[in-house]
Amino acid sequence: KTRVYVMGLSMGGMATFDIAIRHPEVFAAAIPICGTVHPARLRAAKDVKFRIYHGDADNTVPAEGSRQAYKALKAAGADVEYIEFPGVNHASWTPAFNDPEFMSWLFRQKKE
Repeated sequence: KTRVYVMGLSMGGMATFDIAIRHPEVFAAAIPICGTVHPARLRAAKDVKFRIYHGDADNTVPAEGSRQAYKALKAAGADVEYIEFPGVNHASWTPAFNDPEFMSWLFRQKKE
């Protein structure tokens, strides 16, 4: 119960933000990859730990959405990291899943 995680990419990244907002009490951590969200909604998810990934050359879902999400979560006091891959288009899940810290970061997260 203390280690429930959610992650998704592209539209699944959007769904990751959405479900963490709707049910923050459930999740210890969320990893949205190349998703987006209306940043004002993120106040509701300030107690979920986030690691956001995006490619800066994404022409399908612009990285600005993830940048704004990061800023909104920081402003709300959330524990959040934002990792942006230079020159990477929409397929930012490839470098995200190849991040040597991906799984170790995820499995360190648990609800208090």
